[in-house]
Amino acid sequence: MEHRDLNDLATFAAIADTSSITQAAKKLMLPKSNVSRRLARLEDRLGVKLIERNTRSSRLTPIGVRYADYCRLMVEEANAADAVVEASFAEPTGELHVSASVLVGQEIIAPAIAAYVQEYPKVQVHLELSNERSNLIENGIDLAFRIGENQDSALMSQTIGTFPFGLFASPSYLRQLGSPRVPKDLGHHRRLIMQSGFGTSRWKLTRNEERVEVTAPVSVIANDFLTLRNLAVAGGGIAMLPTYAVHSECASRQLVDVLPEWDASNVGLSAIYPSRRGATLKQRAFIQQVKHVAENLSWTRRDIVG
Repeated sequence: MEHRDLNDLATFAAIADTSSITQAAKKLMLPKSNVSRRLARLEDRLGVKLIERNTRSSRLTPIGVRYADYCRLMVEEANAADAVVEASFAEPTGELHVSASVLVGQEIIAPAIAAYVQEYPKVQVHLELSNERSNLIENGIDLAFRIGENQDSALMSQTIGTFPFGLFASPSYLRQLGSPRVPKDLGHHRRLIMQSGFGTSRWKLTRNEERVEVTAPVSVIANDFLTLRNLAVAGGGIAMLPTYAVHSECASRQLVDVLPEWDASNVGLSAIYPSRRGATLKQRAFIQQVKHVAENLSWTRRDIVG
């Protein structure tokens, strides 16, 4: 067998992860022609077809599926080798690609980055904010911060913290339509609903042993908590929001707590990363900064309304 080029194996791992030569080229920051040439060279050396291609789609052959597993392991071992060198330094270095939703990114991750880059100036942080859950491996993300449970068993996770939610509306809106006294009164109000993530059109409220599900008509559906908060401030209706996102609005009386005796859901924030070997030095340091920020934002509803 001819001399093997390990870059060809790494390229094939990227193709297998992204299911696309084009996407693999973007991930590797290489021309598409280079990626295609490396794949062809690898197939020629092995004497087998690793990918079946036609004008519309491509998929791994059975032997390609098995071979890709070993190529991924090779890449992971190479990353682990780099991590050993990184750990030998007194501080984290290199690039760190981070992903989060818009609200989490602005309220939690941005303050954490500010503190992180001051402490570790040799790390360059790339932050991607999106309410869509990106593929960590395909998009080259080192750390993702997500609300709710980790739904991908192939990814590792660490719990950052748990945040309480509550119902909030503007004083002007409540003067116009009245303040709900019991959950069933919400049926006469405009509800602002979060569409994606853990969101649901049903609001679950508890008071001691009582549990109520609110299924009143929905006025607005959005996929961003910041938009829902702004709608509530503008008098658009009642929104279920995390308390850390409405602290200043409640302090300035732009928003008030609705049904304060009733508790809404508590939702967890997790750090997600792809390596089975655990977080690297710079990932661990960043997670600690995020935890510190999250601890300072873990206000209860009593805290924000005084």
